[in-house]
Amino acid sequence: MAPAGRAAPGSRDARPQAHRRHPLGVGQQHPARPPAPSRAHGLDRATQRVDWRAGGARHQDPAVGPALVIGSDTALTEAQQAAVAHLTGPLLIVAGAGTGKTRVLVERYRRLRQEGIAAERILLLTFTEKAAREVLDRVEQEDYLPAAERFVMTYHAFAQRFLEEEGWLCGVPKGFRVVSEVRKWELMRDVLFAQRPAHLFHAQRPYERIGELLKLVERAKQELVSPPEFQAWASTTAPAEDPVVDAQREAARVYAEYQQRLLGEDRLDFDDTILYSVQLLQDEPAVRARQALRFAHVMVDEFQDTNFAQSRLLELLAGPDRNLCVVGDDDQSIYKFRGASVANLRRFRAVYPDAVVVRLEENYRSRGPILRAAGRLIAEDPDRLKKRLQATRGEGLPVSVLTAASVTDEADAVAAFVKTAIDMGRHRPRGIAILLRANAHLHNFARALQRIGVAYQVSGGRGFYQQPEVKDCLAYLRAIDGPDDTVCLMRLLSLPRYAVDPVQAGRWARRARDDGRRFFDVLAEVEEQGARHLTADLRRFSAKALRLGVDDLFYEVMEQTRYLDLERFAGPIERLQVSANVQKLAELITGYCDEHPDHHLAAYLKHLDATEAAQADEEIAPLDDTVNAVHLMTVHQAKGLEFDLVIVPHLVEGRFPSNRRSEGLSLPNELLKEQLPPAELHLAEERRLAYVALTRACEEVVCTLAGRYEGVKDWRPSRFLTPIRGDEARELAAASLLAPPLSGTVEVARQVELPLNDAPPITALSYTQVDTYLRCPQMYQYRFVFRLPTRPRPQMQFGRILHEALKDALGSIERDRPLTWDMLDAAYVAAWARERFCAPEQAPSLQDLGRTYLRRALDAGDLSKPLLLEQPFSLRVDGLRLSGRIDRVDRHPDGSYEVIDYKTGSAKRAVELQRDLQLGVYALAAREVFRFDPLSLSYYYLETGARVTVDKPTDRLEEDRQTIVNVAEGIRADRFPAKPDRMKCSGCDFRLLCPSAAV
Repeated sequence: MAPAGRAAPGSRDARPQAHRRHPLGVGQQHPARPPAPSRAHGLDRATQRVDWRAGGARHQDPAVGPALVIGSDTALTEAQQAAVAHLTGPLLIVAGAGTGKTRVLVERYRRLRQEGIAAERILLLTFTEKAAREVLDRVEQEDYLPAAERFVMTYHAFAQRFLEEEGWLCGVPKGFRVVSEVRKWELMRDVLFAQRPAHLFHAQRPYERIGELLKLVERAKQELVSPPEFQAWASTTAPAEDPVVDAQREAARVYAEYQQRLLGEDRLDFDDTILYSVQLLQDEPAVRARQALRFAHVMVDEFQDTNFAQSRLLELLAGPDRNLCVVGDDDQSIYKFRGASVANLRRFRAVYPDAVVVRLEENYRSRGPILRAAGRLIAEDPDRLKKRLQATRGEGLPVSVLTAASVTDEADAVAAFVKTAIDMGRHRPRGIAILLRANAHLHNFARALQRIGVAYQVSGGRGFYQQPEVKDCLAYLRAIDGPDDTVCLMRLLSLPRYAVDPVQAGRWARRARDDGRRFFDVLAEVEEQGARHLTADLRRFSAKALRLGVDDLFYEVMEQTRYLDLERFAGPIERLQVSANVQKLAELITGYCDEHPDHHLAAYLKHLDATEAAQADEEIAPLDDTVNAVHLMTVHQAKGLEFDLVIVPHLVEGRFPSNRRSEGLSLPNELLKEQLPPAELHLAEERRLAYVALTRACEEVVCTLAGRYEGVKDWRPSRFLTPIRGDEARELAAASLLAPPLSGTVEVARQVELPLNDAPPITALSYTQVDTYLRCPQMYQYRFVFRLPTRPRPQMQFGRILHEALKDALGSIERDRPLTWDMLDAAYVAAWARERFCAPEQAPSLQDLGRTYLRRALDAGDLSKPLLLEQPFSLRVDGLRLSGRIDRVDRHPDGSYEVIDYKTGSAKRAVELQRDLQLGVYALAAREVFRFDPLSLSYYYLETGARVTVDKPTDRLEEDRQTIVNVAEGIRADRFPAKPDRMKCSGCDFRLLCPSAAV
């Protein structure tokens, strides 16, 4: 029985979340924050409030200069007054950036209330909870009705509330819950393993199309395509030679079972709430009539961001009176990836041809040069609705264009520019924003600001699970569950609570590996107090894990280790961010316990593994708006905000605008409710995204670019820079900002510093070691210097099983007894029996796939008796011994030799393999060790049965030899820099330990 006040690990915690303990501990739930007012906010200048009780004084940030505001109905422009006064029939408000649309919505809401319309009969829908709160805060000043009595909310909040009341009529489960992203991924995984559709499931890469299928399901729901409708299309569509059509037919069956499993758990996703709401209103006239009577007026913000399903929901809610008011700006339609379509603004005109159109064109936010640059850019879209924004705040600084030589120089120059602006008093930190095209690009600028000592906060950026404090907390949980996890123990030893010298910790790790012992046991025996302290902590927490749910266990760990002793962190901003991230992790763990019946630590860690496999990373915890720090965010996240200074980096072709990426599997054209118009092309949306970035600025804009990013090519300036520059831009050179070199830098984030190599000098290397160093020297250090263990991986084990089966089967061939299928299959079964497979759920499908590979190779006559099999070699390179093993060598009738290496991955073309180092090593060994000549080199791809032969000329072999020499020199010189790469880091065994892992 669980102790009083605690939930047993396997039961659901019925306590309200507010009653659960806080990971910061008693008295630390609200760490002190700087009492600075917010500068970045969601209401534009035209919506700033006048407090008449204070004699008309405007509530305004003291750092902001004079601004034109609208304080009452008499201050409204003629167009705004027309929008507020129109109360009957459909209304389209085309509101340009910074034109006071939020104020118009608020004033219109107030006017309706003054006309006697009850609050519960006015529905105002927004896209974000923040926007809904802002409107609520303002209208509550009038009649002080509680928020619960108003219908000011997001689309999904409304649909969820509607289905809670009426959903039972269309089969929606009573008490349904909204499913998490990770659970959606798990359900789709289970469906794929159950169905194994030929075009959508690959046993070696079982997860690679899960995200694509979830996106397809999301798109189907946004197009109001139900599983029966999709299946009906599939049943009437004959199998085709086109694999795309066959994949779509399979997807229909996947969608149906996925939805069945979802409903079987009493769950809906966000798109379901809209889909079922529309279906219910369409199919049940009585329900539709009730809703029409319930809401006399419907208003919608950011209408350009609606998808087809949301647009249809609005039409059904408007009822016969058609009192529907939508506010939108086609120039700011930037959410096509979420199914939004700028075509909905045009569709509104078609559905409501008599709708009154009001254009808001007076901009109260940006200075003249900013508005002109943005206007020149967006004017290149020929299909936009006509509007011409007028600046009301006069002239200001011209738009600046900063050019750098490299991506590092660009980030450092931006940091220097920001620091100068702050030091000179031009802008406060919270009034500055660096807006990136993609989350992956935030990291360089965060590091640059960090180096120069500028406080910053990442708003909405991905990489939550890669934050140092989150990695610390998860290392605790993983080490409690499995004390033989060397990587987690190494990370914990570096914490101030234990303060173990990393050099010494590395020696202990090597000793444990050399002696074949657990690292934990070695730590328990050493004299170092910190090491013994850690093992004692973990034993105590392991005992608690047997009786506590993971949520309570996490609080115990945080309290007893005093992890959030905030004084140890560098500064107030870091302390705030650390505590916010730890609190968010606690909430995520609590959310897991609310959603899953098994609260044991092991079950949660399994869920965490699924989170990693799904790449379902979370956003870094947001800080309070009052934090006085520079904002780092993507342009999408900046929508609805404004800042004094906006910096827009990476304006080069391929980054901004970005290259168009394939959307993968799409819905059949026959199921689309409307075809996307030409204006929905990728470049048009990229242009609108740049327009949104520029129009976030009030006072100053700086666009930046560099000549070099990844690779060796010179990057071309963005086509957007020509209209942005016009004939009035100011040109800046990064070199002028970077000289003299920056000094007095500070490092904010705590990192785990690893020891230098104190192992004996190397005299031999394997190809695997060389390859690992080339991929990431830091990974090499973890794996081969400190000899930290790695986890088994299904694909690696599958490849090893096939190699073992081929070795045994080919080795059994005799002159008078050729290889038969029974012999090959027996070798394959024996190889599986010897392998302790790490993913039992994948084993059946991989076993079947392996048999397919082997049968194909045998039937093709590719499994004859070789000259050499699994032949080891030792090659001298610059005084170093390079060792390896060749899968197979054949001698052909013409006397030539062929080195063959079996591959289980996807085939590559010969031209791509010209610089393949592994083939180069084989060629060097074959010629210099075995004296094979003439020689050919081939990869045999078991997946397709393709044999790709590559010619390695002498000059290429010399390049390969020099590469090996360079690797050896780097290792001997203890050069182990990290090479962060998001894709590679996501699959690295040491990402929990590495301070440089890409997010």
